Amino acid sequence: MEMVGAGSETRVIDEFAAEFEGHIVSALGLRLSDEFPDLAVLKNLHGTEMGFARVYTHNSGLIEKAAFMSLTMMPGMRYFNIHVIPNPELNIPRFSFEGMLSPKGSQISMDLYPDLDVMMNLDYFKRHYRRVAGAYREARFDKPVEAIEASRMAHMRACCSPYFLLAYGVAPEHLPDFARYAQAYLADWLDICASPEKNAPAETRARKVRRERIMQAIIEADPDRDKVVMLFGEELTQRIELATML
Repeated sequence: MEMVGAGSETRVIDEFAAEFEGHIVSALGLRLSDEFPDLAVLKNLHGTEMGFARVYTHNSGLIEKAAFMSLTMMPGMRYFNIHVIPNPELNIPRFSFEGMLSPKGSQISMDLYPDLDVMMNLDYFKRHYRRVAGAYREARFDKPVEAIEASRMAHMRACCSPYFLLAYGVAPEHLPDFARYAQAYLADWLDICASPEKNAPAETRARKVRRERIMQAIIEADPDRDKVVMLFGEELTQRIELATML
């Protein structure tokens, strides 16, 4: 992704993260789910088109769903959310990449959410999060121009991996770096998907419970949920949450 002068900021924001959908769909051989066709075009309460949410599934059961959402909240400001939820029977983290993008500064986060006890599984991160660790180290220490920090939400700090990458106030010229970091996270995640480890039945059950509690906590504590409800209404907001988060 290349910046070509100030006039390209809106274009970069519009295109940022768009290639990830095609990459993930192609790499995993996903197909569009027939469960959420009503979300292909998202309109606010005034009937104005705001964006889309697309949900994919996997024929062999590798993942439960892959959700891609993009919303133009106002001219020049775009929210995107990529969330891939693997089959809980497999020891694969969830891939997450999201952000609110604006020419005045963006908030971006990414992680491979492990859905397991972090302290009891440190070797798991050493074995599988190698590119992730390098990207996190570069963002956090080698290029300290971005504001990398821990989440301000206690439940997020409790459920994320040691390499949860969160940045506030990202300038447009630094968006290419974050696209590159996300590609590193995705590369490690795809490697895990290529040779997944199967969980014991007890761990599968525990993983399902963890995921449900994590996502419900994120929904309930979201400081911007009321703004989404004002745009779409409660019914459609819940439909979007079901498609992209649960």
